Amino acid sequence: MNLGKVKTIYLKEMLDTLRDRRTLISMILIPIILFPVLMFGMSAVVVMMIKKTEAEVTRIVIIGKEFAPDDFENKIREQDSTEAIIYYDAAELKSEFTSEKLEDRLEDYQDSVVAARLRERQIDQSLLHPIKVSKRNLAPKEKMGGFMLARFLPYIIVILAMSGAMYPAIDLTAGEKERGTLETILVTPVSRLDIATGKFLTVLTASVITIILSTTSMSLTASFGFAKIGQFASEQQIQFSIKPLSILLLLALMFPIACLFSSALLSVALFAKSYKEAQSYITPLMFVVILPAMISFLPGFELDWRLVFIPIVNISIAAKEVLLGTYKWGFILLIFISTFIYAGFSIFVTKRLFEKEEVLFRT
Repeated sequence: MNLGKVKTIYLKEMLDTLRDRRTLISMILIPIILFPVLMFGMSAVVVMMIKKTEAEVTRIVIIGKEFAPDDFENKIREQDSTEAIIYYDAAELKSEFTSEKLEDRLEDYQDSVVAARLRERQIDQSLLHPIKVSKRNLAPKEKMGGFMLARFLPYIIVILAMSGAMYPAIDLTAGEKERGTLETILVTPVSRLDIATGKFLTVLTASVITIILSTTSMSLTASFGFAKIGQFASEQQIQFSIKPLSILLLLALMFPIACLFSSALLSVALFAKSYKEAQSYITPLMFVVILPAMISFLPGFELDWRLVFIPIVNISIAAKEVLLGTYKWGFILLIFISTFIYAGFSIFVTKRLFEKEEVLFRT
């Protein structure tokens, strides 16, 4: 392999890639714009709905009001017990909110009745609560900040790592077939290995840029978005801080998966005769990636020997644990090695496909 020729191919393909509008949108605009819009939009909607719910006048219906209130008050006055049934529609959010508010009011009224009865008997109310239970969160703020992102950030980055590589991979293979420029590169005094390597590095660069931008954008946006929602929660629960080591490990974990995606997408797109056909081939692959990537949403999954060698699943779980501040170095090393082995095999397949005339000239 001639590194000088690989560099020439790489720079040429990068220039062409940066001229492609679809690639720029998927690689730069979506990571930078999508996360702020989603996060600030979501936080604004949440804050607005909470304020609206708090300010809204609640209307309720009392069933049997012609006799129920008198009977209720008489039993309370006679220091007897009674019952209040709250009927609500769990499928309606407003109905559920109203039931919770009404339940809180009734509990406050119950406490006042109990306090009055105890005063009449000259009994200290503290006797009802001999044990005071309080909770203190021992999780450091770094872990709480990571917890906010750990459930969905790995999934989003994995998906964007693939989408960032998808359009360059299609454009540099099926796109060049369609434009008739692939033959021009093939007749130059450059080996097929150099061509395949240059194209692979171009697609990998696009994927890595997408990963870096999406991670940075999501982390910065989340710190502002969660802080805005945090005014309705306790300060300790909503403090947002992630260790720099966690961010660096997250980016490092995504590099081998970016290599795997880049080579796999190049191989698949190379079979297609046109840009549209390549998209139809690659679309089913998105579902193959989405399902295992969603494991970061599910509770109870931890890195173990069963999952550490499963592509995408291992990266998603490892990224989730890293954001939580848990570093299982042995498993992380195995994930690096296994994913690079998968990526290496995929790169080998891509190189072999570039050597097959029947694949390159399917038009």
